[in-house]
Amino acid sequence: MAVAEAWRCAACGFAQPRPIARLRAATLAFYDDARFPGRAVLVLDAHATLIEELPLAQARDLALDVRQAAAAIRAASGARRINYAAFGNVVPHVHVHLIPRHGDWETAPAATAWDHPQPETKLAPAEADRLVAAIRAALG
Repeated sequence: MAVAEAWRCAACGFAQPRPIARLRAATLAFYDDARFPGRAVLVLDAHATLIEELPLAQARDLALDVRQAAAAIRAASGARRINYAAFGNVVPHVHVHLIPRHGDWETAPAATAWDHPQPETKLAPAEADRLVAAIRAALG
């Protein structure tokens, strides 16, 4: 589960500045969003643009990575559930957003990360560091 300072795809340039851990087929990276504490992006390590064209073993490993990452984020953040998003029309690299949902204390519990009424802001640095460490610990 060793992780570099930053993750970047040599083929397309997609980058994530704060990797948390390297899993089977993907790298889990922290997405600093105070509206959804513990939010992360799981980025396929090999360059690919379409999930449905991945070799079966790689697709299976990606699905297992999503499952493992979601469990770790829930444990670390206390989220009630995780929302998942994998678009593909904006960034030409397979990646999955994992968005912790904390329930009724949220200002807009039915809003997505993309239509939320509050602007995206960063967590306090100490809280971001705590969450990254807690997610790493939960991953084992």
